[in-house]
Amino acid sequence: MSFKYFAEKVTDNHYVLPKIADMKCDVHAYLSEKLYQLSEDEMWDQAMAGASYDGVTGVYIMPDCHTGFSVPIGSVIVTDKTIIQASVGYDVSCGILIQKVNLSADALRSRYNRERLITEIEKRVASGVGSNRPKLMPAFTESKLEEIFRFGAKALGFNSDVCERAFLPVSNKFDSKKIPKAYEKALPQLGSSGSNNHFSCEVQIDKNDGSVWAMTHCGSRGLGYQLSEYFFYEGAKIRNLASNRRGLSWLYDDEALGREYTDYHNAAANYAIANRFVIASSIQEALQEVYGATAEVFYDISHNLFQKETLVLPDGSTKEGYVHRKGATRAMPAKHPDLIGTKWFDSGHPCLIAGSIKTGAAILKPLPAAHDTACSVNHGSGRALARGKAKKSLAHKQDYIDADMHDISQNFNGVTIDGIVTASKHIPLDECDESYKALDDVLSVLTENGIAEITHRLYPVLNVKG
Repeated sequence: MSFKYFAEKVTDNHYVLPKIADMKCDVHAYLSEKLYQLSEDEMWDQAMAGASYDGVTGVYIMPDCHTGFSVPIGSVIVTDKTIIQASVGYDVSCGILIQKVNLSADALRSRYNRERLITEIEKRVASGVGSNRPKLMPAFTESKLEEIFRFGAKALGFNSDVCERAFLPVSNKFDSKKIPKAYEKALPQLGSSGSNNHFSCEVQIDKNDGSVWAMTHCGSRGLGYQLSEYFFYEGAKIRNLASNRRGLSWLYDDEALGREYTDYHNAAANYAIANRFVIASSIQEALQEVYGATAEVFYDISHNLFQKETLVLPDGSTKEGYVHRKGATRAMPAKHPDLIGTKWFDSGHPCLIAGSIKTGAAILKPLPAAHDTACSVNHGSGRALARGKAKKSLAHKQDYIDADMHDISQNFNGVTIDGIVTASKHIPLDECDESYKALDDVLSVLTENGIAEITHRLYPVLNVKG
């Protein structure tokens, strides 16, 4: 029987899987009754396994959770001295950057101009598998790449006022070329986005105030994948795991491989952060070309990372721990010790949540109850159908799904905009609205638990996806 059925409902939006078997702590799952029923048995079994690693002190399941690679997507695992590689995964520092666009909703009525914007973005940003560079995609030198590995967004002139962290520390022992398969991907893919749920750009509008936003979603590309694969294999060796069980490997922070992984993880995170800022600059150029509009980075945040953070305990005391977020987003509320020195200390930093290609996204503000989740929220709405199942089970609805996206009419503070313009002839079935849980159902768990509040609920009018 799945561990799902050992979970106890403690409030309308909170379940607890008590410590059993080899678990080091309880698992706290923030789910409504509806989302609990939708959760897979395997996800709960992975959550139990996540709580059974050496050194785990806390496990938190977010409302967008679903089965992942060894640990659930939408999970937060806190440890003392251990690093759980699966709780970062292959796309190190996959995350979201959002820009505020100096346009009104009325300017986006024209479908023709939105299609022009897609064309201009595709001239500047490669997306999908591989590394073919569009004509106007920016080029970088190897020396600049080395600077980015160590200093992330800071290497491009940005600071922590506009990102979760401008960069993560990398030691002098880091050798960028040690893993050739990873290094060779870095330079040609800098400034590009991936495939699957990644998009180069989604232009969104707040239905309440008509403000316009441009969101980017991508990570460390082939660099992150290759170095993660390398360390999964190396970790399996020292933990005496068969190679086909490498996803279960973990590291001590003070052993040689743990220190080396931390360097490569942080370098890949810095690369991913910079990658989003490079894409943002290209989107700014495209907006200027089509609309004569400017855009300014509002915030950047990752959702596949482990970081040492200050944990605020129920009695008000603090301690440090490694917070691993796999498909989960940092959410530090006002006065959090780790926000000292940033512009967000008095308010809490923004959280960026991407939903489906149809139902949009949200910007959240963390609230005090975020301390109950190790200062974490979900990163999206969460899959309702696995990719393969979506492609197979929804194939007969392709024409309907395409027409629905083409014909949808949305009202933004009195301005009606018809259609969500996309870069593909057909809407990818594994990315359509029916493949995801309802974003508002997921967000309501956070708001009803006092974990976060919604400051902007955003709906798409344009999507450029790999």
